[in-house]
Amino acid sequence: MHSDHAERLHEPATELAEGGAGDGVSLPPQEALLDDTGTGAATLELAPPRHRLPQIALPDNVVLKGAVQKLVEQKARLDRLAAEGQLAGLLPPEWHGNGVRAIDLSSFVQGVLPFLQPAERGETAPARLPVRHVLGDDSRWGLVDVPEPKSLAWYLASDDRANAGSKDVAEAYLVGALGLAWMQEGRSRPGFLRAMDQDSLAARVTMLGYPPPGELALYSVTAHGQPQLWCVHGRRRLRPLVAPWLSVPLLTAYGVPAPVAWPGSFPPVEAVAEAIAAARPGKLLPEVDLGRVVAKIAEDAASEAWQPVSLLQLNTWSPRWPFFLGTFVGLPSLLLVTAALALPGAVEAATVAASLGFAGGAIGALAVPWIHARRKHLS
Repeated sequence: MHSDHAERLHEPATELAEGGAGDGVSLPPQEALLDDTGTGAATLELAPPRHRLPQIALPDNVVLKGAVQKLVEQKARLDRLAAEGQLAGLLPPEWHGNGVRAIDLSSFVQGVLPFLQPAERGETAPARLPVRHVLGDDSRWGLVDVPEPKSLAWYLASDDRANAGSKDVAEAYLVGALGLAWMQEGRSRPGFLRAMDQDSLAARVTMLGYPPPGELALYSVTAHGQPQLWCVHGRRRLRPLVAPWLSVPLLTAYGVPAPVAWPGSFPPVEAVAEAIAAARPGKLLPEVDLGRVVAKIAEDAASEAWQPVSLLQLNTWSPRWPFFLGTFVGLPSLLLVTAALALPGAVEAATVAASLGFAGGAIGALAVPWIHARRKHLS
């Protein structure tokens, strides 16, 4: 059983009521919290709890609220299907979690929300989050695993869970611009509380920023023969969408224009696809700088230009040893024999002349730019 509830299943509800009496949280009678089904006891109507913590403000965008709630529902269904082994090989590989977790929550969020920067954190404060806007992990435990779900639901939803240092504290991240949150601690709570018809939960909430919709653009391309969707931030940074069926509805509801064709003013699709492939092995979520792609294209074009160079300027070259021995051994020997025959009384002078001529010719052959080569082959 998860630590969220493993040690709270047998606590009397009266203790919970006493612990919350002084902090503005009202709990129902003990009989209402215990699940005495089948005893003939009348069902008690529970009054809505009174919470002292403020609830976070959601964006005033009905379409965006619906898209966020749909994403939360889709994540819950994916958790259940993955736990049953029905999504093997269908999810992005970076989403696979460890142990009993079906989907790694952090990787899922970063895959759905391009250009989210979890490291750039804002203020952290206790608050209440609407459970329909909170992503969690429904694969570890749920309603059927709890002997007394009512008492546990009141305990996990209470304001005390947002107090630093308290037992079973909940921690969450919130993208305020989207109204989307996900749990860092207490990941199984959102699904359980939704099943128990709870409206909100308390947590220590850390705000995260997100680019305005006007700074994001979606493009539909065909790279390596496969249709893909790319997201560009600020007309420079690019990330491929690993789950466009989840990302596009949320981003368009946020205000990002619908995907369009790749503009001709941007680098060619093939060059960008090569940059993505080069960045992918070293990064969980590859990102490409379009400015660097343009610079690389210009550099590659310049490297194809031909220019006169010497052998010493070449990056790699392999000598032909028979030609080398014939030229550097046979030719000097021939020159010496010729000089000795032409000048029988001045062999030393002929030898010096032949050696100097050979040395000058060798230096000229190596240093003078008498051949043409492409710039990319130069050292």
